[in-house]
Amino acid sequence: MRKFKAGIGLALAVLAPWAQAAGFDCAKASTGVEKAICATPKVSAADGQLGEAFKAALATHPELADALKLDQRHWLAARDETLSAYPSVAKAQASVLGLYGDRIAFLKGLDAKAWPAPFEALRDAAAKLPAAGAVIPDDLAKLGAGITLAQDVQLEDGKGFPYEPDAKVAAALKELDSYAGYRKLEGSPVSSLWSMGGTAHCWSETPFRIDGKRAIAVPRPDVWGDGDCMTNHGMARIGDRTVAFLVRGGSQDEAGLIAAAWNGKTFDHARMLVFRFDRALKVDAATCGPDKAPCDDFARAALAAATRFDRSPQKGTMDAAFPGYDKGAYAAVLKAAQATGGPLEKDGQPPELPLLDDAGGKMTGYSSDAQPFPLVFRGETLLGLIDHGHVGWRVNDDWMVAAWRVKDGKAVPAAAAYISVNRGKLLLAAPVPAPAPESH
Repeated sequence: MRKFKAGIGLALAVLAPWAQAAGFDCAKASTGVEKAICATPKVSAADGQLGEAFKAALATHPELADALKLDQRHWLAARDETLSAYPSVAKAQASVLGLYGDRIAFLKGLDAKAWPAPFEALRDAAAKLPAAGAVIPDDLAKLGAGITLAQDVQLEDGKGFPYEPDAKVAAALKELDSYAGYRKLEGSPVSSLWSMGGTAHCWSETPFRIDGKRAIAVPRPDVWGDGDCMTNHGMARIGDRTVAFLVRGGSQDEAGLIAAAWNGKTFDHARMLVFRFDRALKVDAATCGPDKAPCDDFARAALAAATRFDRSPQKGTMDAAFPGYDKGAYAAVLKAAQATGGPLEKDGQPPELPLLDDAGGKMTGYSSDAQPFPLVFRGETLLGLIDHGHVGWRVNDDWMVAAWRVKDGKAVPAAAAYISVNRGKLLLAAPVPAPAPESH
C-alpha cells in the first residue's frame, strides 16, 4: 500500500517557517484531502513549499519534465491515500509534515552534481535498470554496476559458523531464530550474523570484523535499526567499499537504498539513494458469477475503475466513475449489502474477494477502509467495492474490485477481479539525507 514512512526530524529541518499558502488554489479545492490541507495552516504551508520545489525542479531540469510530472502525480496519489487513512490532517500533522519534507528533499536532491560515496559507482547503471519489475539493489548488481552482493549463508545452528566468535557473537549465536545465517563476501574484512523472526519478518544483526579465524563484534551501523521489520538487509561491495545496506519502500513507486560504508574500524554514517518508478496495472484474473467463468468485459471495467482510483485513492473518487447509473438500484443493493450477513454489514467482518477461488496466492481480504461505489456492468447498476488486498494487519499494493447485485433481497456476488500493481520503468533517482534508524 502506498503509505509513506516519513522522517519527521529530517522533514522539519527541510521545511521552512510556516509562511506560505497551499500549492494550489484553496478556493477551488474539490477533494476531501485538498480541503483538509487548506484547513491546516502548517500543512498548507508545507504544500506551498512543495509547489515551489517542484517548479524549481522543472526549471532546473527541463530534460526531466515528463518524468517529474508523472512522478509528482504518483506522489500526490500516495499523499491522498496516506492522509485519507487518518480521521483528520490535524491529527496526523507530524507525519504529514514528514512526508512533505521527504518529497522536498528528494526534489532538491536531483540537483546533486555527483552522488555521494559510495553511490557514485551506481549512477550510470541506474539508467539501465529493467523497464519493469526492477529490484534494488539486485538488478544493479546484475548490470555489473560496481556492486557485488554478499551471499547470505544460512545456519541451522551455531555449530556451522565458520569463525571463532568473541563473547558478543557467541551470545548472538545462541539466540538465532529458525531462519538465520551470516554474510559471505569474498575479501571483505567485515560481516554480520543475522537472524529473522516473527510474522513481521524482523531482523537482528550482530556485525563483526574478521581477524583471521576470529569474529570480533563491532558496533552496529546506523543503517540497521533495532528490530527492522519488513525490510531487506544485506551487505555488499560498492566500488572498493564494503557496505551494510537496507532497502526501504513499501510500494512499487519507490525504493530507498540506505548504505553505511566500513572504514576499517567502524561503519560510517548512512547515506541514502531514493529511486522513483512508474506504476503499471494489470488484470491477473477476472470472473463473473454464479458459474465463476472468466470474464473479459468485467476485467476491462474493473481495470478502468482501479486505474481511476489509483490516481486519487480517497473517498469520493469513484462517485462519478460510472455516470448515468440507476440511483434507485444502487440504493437497493447498498441497503442489502449493509444488512445482516451482507458484505458491508456494520458490525460484521470485511468480506473476502468473492468468486475468485485462485488469485495466485495473493492476499484477498478487504478491510474496513474499502470504498463502495456504483458500478455499471452490462447495463446493470451494481455495488462495486475497491480496496487493497489484506491478510490480518498486512496489506499489499494491488487492487481488488468486486461487484454485488440484489437477488431475493440479499446482496450476492456478481463479478470480481484482481488487479496487480507492478513496478514500471525508473523515472528519477536522487540522494537524500538518510533517516534515523527505526526501533521496534
